[in-house]
Amino acid sequence: MPSVRQYFYRSLKNFLLIVALIAALILVCAIVDWFLSNNIHNGLVIASLHFAGEIGIGLAIAIVLFLGCKACLIYRAEKSFGRELLKMTPAVVFWICVVLYAVNLLVGGKNYDCQKYNYTNQLNGGVKDFQGRKYTIKICGSGVNNSHFFGDSMDAVELTITNEQGELLAKRHYKIFWDGQPGHEPLTIGAASIIYQDDDKQVDHSIAMPPTVIDWVRARIPILN
Repeated sequence: MPSVRQYFYRSLKNFLLIVALIAALILVCAIVDWFLSNNIHNGLVIASLHFAGEIGIGLAIAIVLFLGCKACLIYRAEKSFGRELLKMTPAVVFWICVVLYAVNLLVGGKNYDCQKYNYTNQLNGGVKDFQGRKYTIKICGSGVNNSHFFGDSMDAVELTITNEQGELLAKRHYKIFWDGQPGHEPLTIGAASIIYQDDDKQVDHSIAMPPTVIDWVRARIPILN
């Protein structure tokens, strides 16, 4: 039966295989794209950027299915699957940490500049009173990216909520569209919640006030914001 080290080496081989398959897919798409007209090419580039999240989710599902098939093969081959699962655990934990770290880098890659793009007053943030306690709601942006290929007409913003001691209680990331209606809607302050609008999805989201323990945990995991 494979050892813990052997399972790690196997996971590394599977990881490299997945990377190679993704690279091959990108290469094939690039070759096909080379023969397309400029109009079709530009349309595909814009579409791929717009649906980047959906593409990423699709890749993640494909990877999970691939690893699930591998696990099924091990289950059929090994009589004591529970023991083998324990030996696989270090490799699984390692790759989960790698994926979370990579996602955190990608999600946290925006540069939210509170000095240059402070929208707190403009969007009805600031110090608010809930149940006799004061909370500071701050909204900082990253600016509109006007790049020809990677530009976005919307401004990515970060909303944070802190208590009187300055402890971070909640954090959200969303997008604001400044150049039209509906867009750049101010926060709606309720008796026990605040509501903000994500202009990218045209959906309203709410945060309970005071924020819950789940909000506290969520504020410290970028992928959940």
